[in-house]
Amino acid sequence: MSKYSKGKTSKSRSKKGQKGGIILKIAQISLIILLAGFVLSIAFFIVDNISTEINDTAPTPRELAAKAKATAPKTKKEKPAKSDAKAKQKSPAKTSKPVPARSKSQVTSLSSLRPEQDLLPSFHYTYTSQVIPHTGFVLSYNADYKVPNWVLYELNYAETLGNQVRTNNFAPDPDVHAGQCAQLSDYRNSGYDRGHMAPNADLNWSTAAQDECFYLSNMCPQGHDFNAGIWLDLENQVRRWAERDSAVTIVCGPVLPRSEQAASRMKKIGKGHVLVPEYFYKIVFSPFSDRPRAIGFVMPNHNEKRGRKNRPLSEYAVSVDSIETLTGIDFFPALPDRIENEIESSYNLNAWFK
Repeated sequence: MSKYSKGKTSKSRSKKGQKGGIILKIAQISLIILLAGFVLSIAFFIVDNISTEINDTAPTPRELAAKAKATAPKTKKEKPAKSDAKAKQKSPAKTSKPVPARSKSQVTSLSSLRPEQDLLPSFHYTYTSQVIPHTGFVLSYNADYKVPNWVLYELNYAETLGNQVRTNNFAPDPDVHAGQCAQLSDYRNSGYDRGHMAPNADLNWSTAAQDECFYLSNMCPQGHDFNAGIWLDLENQVRRWAERDSAVTIVCGPVLPRSEQAASRMKKIGKGHVLVPEYFYKIVFSPFSDRPRAIGFVMPNHNEKRGRKNRPLSEYAVSVDSIETLTGIDFFPALPDRIENEIESSYNLNAWFK
């Protein structure tokens, strides 16, 4: 073999060796890629399963929103700003749907109170009671006596500027159970006024609120001199307190008998036997004053005059505790105990009539 043939053969073998090495490397790389792809597939499969399990147990957006709402800090309730121009201000609409009162443990701050939901009274003994929320107030109706046990509402400064024209559209309450509400005929020629518990002048910021305040479920038989005298004086004074303190909560009603025997001795009017209360009470709670305070009043259902003038309101002032003893009703039970005990055990005339 010539040297040229030998050299050619060596080159050929060298090229074949190089080609074989390249194929081997490609095969190795392919194997590595296949293994990597297999490993990645397994990893994606595991991650996908874990993600699915997490998504299955994760809260829905609605649940997250509910949780956020429940855990969000309460914003402080702003007092209605007093306007220099005595123009009417529209008050936020008040719910007319029943909402259960929160338990005592839920009322942690006066700034978070919703009076017509959170401050509903309770009874120390069994009363006939149908709780009825209306646009501007809520009441407990007593079908046995056809008068309210209590009427509760909040009055803020903006609402004192209401200027709806008085309608005098007295009517039975459509929300009272059938056959249990007082009728207009019960008051007719009885010698007694249809006396408002939540007065028209406190609810004339809204047509609906004013219309509903003329329901007979919000009325009690009152002597005219009392209704147009000392009771009216107290209503006017409450509005002045609402203007001064930005907002007050009022609870009022008749002092009712606690037994059938006691009720049998009391006067009644009309075919519906509407009970004529001998006394009325009113409680005013000011949560936004510098120091929360409350005061109560108990008045006989006739005018007690000093000379030709009504007696001063301060002569009828009493503590909330004394009204609870008189009526058997627990007022403001959802307030924290410290605040409830403080505002109900005493009252400061100077703080109210200054």
